[in-house]
Amino acid sequence: MILIAAVFGVMAVLLVQAFLSNVENKYKVGAELINVLVAKGYISEGTLVTEYMVDTKRIPRNYVQPGAVTTVRQLMNEQGMYVNATLVPILEGEQVTSTKLVQPGKETGMSIVIPEGYRAVSIAITDVTGVARLIKPGDRVDVIGTSEFVMKHRPMVRSFTAFQNILVLAYNQNIMGTVIAPEKKSEQGMGMGELSQEDKHEQIPTVTLALTPDQAQKITHLAKIGEIQLSLRPIGEKATPSLSVIDTDDLLKN
Repeated sequence: MILIAAVFGVMAVLLVQAFLSNVENKYKVGAELINVLVAKGYISEGTLVTEYMVDTKRIPRNYVQPGAVTTVRQLMNEQGMYVNATLVPILEGEQVTSTKLVQPGKETGMSIVIPEGYRAVSIAITDVTGVARLIKPGDRVDVIGTSEFVMKHRPMVRSFTAFQNILVLAYNQNIMGTVIAPEKKSEQGMGMGELSQEDKHEQIPTVTLALTPDQAQKITHLAKIGEIQLSLRPIGEKATPSLSVIDTDDLLKN
């Protein structure tokens, strides 16, 4: 009997030790500090969240909310652009979670991807003026204008680079930060050259640019009096060299 009691006593001690060890491990895991993003201040609904609106805070794992955003990189797309906007307001000090964010699309509109102080302006393009329609949202372009006028009873044509390093917000209804929809094809049964009603609506491709209010006025005026050509910039190039206006006489110079 004494031996049996001793065995049960040892087993009880081992079970208690195992229980305490398990509790200790859970406590250690729960107490582990994790980086999360919290709002620096009040972030209103529909606001594009950037690194300037959040702080990184280390809190115990047990207090990390489901879907918590842990790095600023999670707020960006593959091109490094901020593409997450708030579905609901986020209070100062509150954790930023994926359930409170949404990426831009037709449902959310374009306003959440327009940089502060800029305006979204769309222009029609062709295969020639729009780099064979290979421009994509998130690219940067230069805007070149060409206009005709009369000087001393002589018709003249002048071309000039109106703006440089301009952000492309959208191509047709493909907004920056969203999956680009494939070009539509003619429906089966339609003859060559025939378009569906939806295709007719989209037969004139457009590019939407992020412009300052002053640039928005100028490009609107230029579209009325002349032609607009876009030139695509290499990724990462930010140079904006000073360029001269070119007219017909310049083409004849050596």
